[in-house]
Amino acid sequence: MTQINLATLQTLLPEAKFQNSETIKNVNFIGLTSLTLAGPTDISFVASKTFVNEAKASKASLLVVSSETAESLSDKTIVVVPKVELATAKIIRLFFPEKQPSGKRSANIAIDPSAKVGSNTDIGHFVSIGKDSVIGNDCIIEDGVKIGDRVQIGDGARIGKNCVFFDDTIVGKRFIVFGNSTFGGDGFGFVFAEGKHNKIPQVGRVIIGDDVEVGSNCTIDRGALSDTTIGNGCKFDNMVHIAHNCKVGDHVIIAGQSGLAGSVTLGNHVIIGGACAISDHITLVEGTIIAGGSSLRTSPKTKDVYVGWDLGLTFPEFQKYRVNIKNIVNLNKWLKRIENIEKKVGMDVKES
Repeated sequence: MTQINLATLQTLLPEAKFQNSETIKNVNFIGLTSLTLAGPTDISFVASKTFVNEAKASKASLLVVSSETAESLSDKTIVVVPKVELATAKIIRLFFPEKQPSGKRSANIAIDPSAKVGSNTDIGHFVSIGKDSVIGNDCIIEDGVKIGDRVQIGDGARIGKNCVFFDDTIVGKRFIVFGNSTFGGDGFGFVFAEGKHNKIPQVGRVIIGDDVEVGSNCTIDRGALSDTTIGNGCKFDNMVHIAHNCKVGDHVIIAGQSGLAGSVTLGNHVIIGGACAISDHITLVEGTIIAGGSSLRTSPKTKDVYVGWDLGLTFPEFQKYRVNIKNIVNLNKWLKRIENIEKKVGMDVKES
């Protein structure tokens, strides 16, 4: 079991301010957990003012807090940091270090003689690597991964079980993907003629930048003629689909079960919530946010938060839309009641 002490935390968080830390000089911490579950050998964190009362009652020996909540917890042992979530992530990594490659290779692998695998790269059971492919240094390629011909994967990649990289896919450095995701499969292109759907050849590539992370069961399709491109620092949740010819900018976030149809362009720092459907040839400018469960059929003209179903409305506009729908429903009820009253009093009202 990993244990850390005050000195380790001070080294890890040099920008932090420790208060009342004399009480924990001799404490060996064994974990970081929630406020309610934490014990005297645990660290916990206070994400916002909402949790101050829970923090006061917590048995944790040390609380990670922001300057916003520090004053309310001045009688507790706290460490004040600029960003609570970031500091918490760093502490968690101390208790749960990332797996490091050792250069181990399974006996049950198939690597083409023309392929190049970098130093200190692990290769799991039943992995195959095709002709002229290049795998970087310090990678971990888990069991069942299939890498086609002329694929390039940068240094420090972490490839989960049973992922597939089709021919000519290019992936940057420090790439992370979990199990069963596919990169560079054919885009969905057909033309209906002579009574059937005829396939349009998909001859583009998938090109992925540095520091990209992809969840499980995701698909990124190769372009039809031009390439499908994913920028640096993008993070995709599970079951995300990127269709052919999409151009995704840097540091884009896409939550689970969302999909981009063909030829969508996303600017830098776009955020797309879960279960969103983005129609083909749409462009989202830098910083646009699409709320979960929304769909878009037209390109929004400005950066904003958009929500709804095929409406292309900003969040305030959607709130007004909901109110108007409610008013219309209520109006119909009121009209029916008025008609009943008119009948009871014998009024004969003719519609104009």
